[in-house]
Amino acid sequence: MSAIGAYTPVLADSESQVTVCILDSGCNMEDITGWNYLEGSDNLSDNSGHGTGVCEILLEKAPDANLVMLKCFDGESENQTDDNTIIQAIYDSVDKYHADILNMSWTLNRDSNLLHEAIQYASENGVLILAAVGNLSFQTPSGTQVYPAAWEEVIGVAGADLDENGNPISSLWYLGGEAVYVSANGSYEDQKGSSYAVPRVSAAVAGYLLENPGVTQEKVLDYLKNKAVDAGDKGYDLQFGWGYIEWYAQKGIQINEWKSHPVRCSRTTGSEFWGYRGNDVF
Repeated sequence: MSAIGAYTPVLADSESQVTVCILDSGCNMEDITGWNYLEGSDNLSDNSGHGTGVCEILLEKAPDANLVMLKCFDGESENQTDDNTIIQAIYDSVDKYHADILNMSWTLNRDSNLLHEAIQYASENGVLILAAVGNLSFQTPSGTQVYPAAWEEVIGVAGADLDENGNPISSLWYLGGEAVYVSANGSYEDQKGSSYAVPRVSAAVAGYLLENPGVTQEKVLDYLKNKAVDAGDKGYDLQFGWGYIEWYAQKGIQINEWKSHPVRCSRTTGSEFWGYRGNDVF
């Protein structure tokens, strides 16, 4: 199963806010800052809406986290992106943006020593790295090893479906395997994929770090393991990992019951829509 290796540095201290760096396709939300590694600019326009969707979930679930978008993909073509682009973004997430969490809602079908070295560098510097385990497809059939989730420094997150009562159930949609550490809901609006499970677990980690500054990476892993609701086979299994994670920014309150100030954002077109963020309606 995916787990942190021998590295146990201390995470976010008591005077720090928790920073989540998102390596993705950009973000069309006005309040999100970062860098475009494809153009070398601060243009974060998101043509596919993938990164915007990930940011929306993080804003819902972790309203107090500092989100930084590091645009490495144009659309959802991560396997067509040069490894050096991703590698530079990872090093910068540590050295420039001082990330506590790296959210990687994507998979690569190839191993890379240089990319793995960048992942190790981030982990050695106390960054929690979460990545999608992937979806079943012709390109990624059952048993496929995908990266970065397969590396031991990374917390692999699988997607899960929910039944009519909100309980996690097995699905032919999502890729499982030894890389799975925990699972979360993979559905978001009209889309589906393990991509959208990752920010839900990243938000849980961010909330834990905010409440427990100075914890080690092993403590975070234990927290996720203990918080996960057992699903599938009893104990650890290759579909749900240690279980299913659901996180609300404030205990006992459903996100969609909260009210907040309006925020303009667009997934793909620049048009406005309204949603929920923090403990208010936007």
